[in-house]
Amino acid sequence: MAQLLDDIHPVATPESIDADIHRRQVQARAWKKRARRIHRLRVLLPGLIIGIVLLLVVWVIVQSVLNSLNVYGANTTDIRMLNPLYTDRGDDGSRYTLRGVEAIRRGNTPVITLTAPRVDIRSENASTSQLEAATGIYNNDNRTITFKKDVVVNSSQEFVLKTQDARIDLKNSTVVGNSYVEGEWANGDIKAQSFRIEDNGNRVHFNGKGEQKVTGTLRNGN
Repeated sequence: MAQLLDDIHPVATPESIDADIHRRQVQARAWKKRARRIHRLRVLLPGLIIGIVLLLVVWVIVQSVLNSLNVYGANTTDIRMLNPLYTDRGDDGSRYTLRGVEAIRRGNTPVITLTAPRVDIRSENASTSQLEAATGIYNNDNRTITFKKDVVVNSSQEFVLKTQDARIDLKNSTVVGNSYVEGEWANGDIKAQSFRIEDNGNRVHFNGKGEQKVTGTLRNGN
């Protein structure tokens, strides 16, 4: 009897078959849904990473631009001008033109900071001088310009001076430098510790300092 019962197997009914088919269909749909989700993540995640990287790059660029616009910590009272151009006449009748890459006036002060300034001076006797440097400071009260770094003076009197510091008095077209200077003429060259240019280049004075004397050479035996 026990052996007979063991040999008896349940007979599948239509209901059980439908239930099994339904279960397998549910499992298949769940597997396909999970597969589609994994596929979407494989596509979206790299794009999301690239998007985040691009946003970071754009943010860095925007911050750099904003910082460059405010590199001097300017406030609302500062006046900034690109490619400034200013012309006037000195007390001695000389005309001068001041230009540069950038000019900044802070608040109500008479001082204007200049980037790559250049001054052209033309006297009434048609003599001309040109001064340029890396930076400069224009003082509107006393009408002076202080040039700093890589100062070059060119004159129609056929000489060129190179120094690191020079100050122009626009009232009388006088240029004074208290740093080491090298000068070159058609007939020779000179080295000194300071200099002074008067009468728009018609008179130039060179000075030594202590044991450092004024030295120079002449060409063509002159």
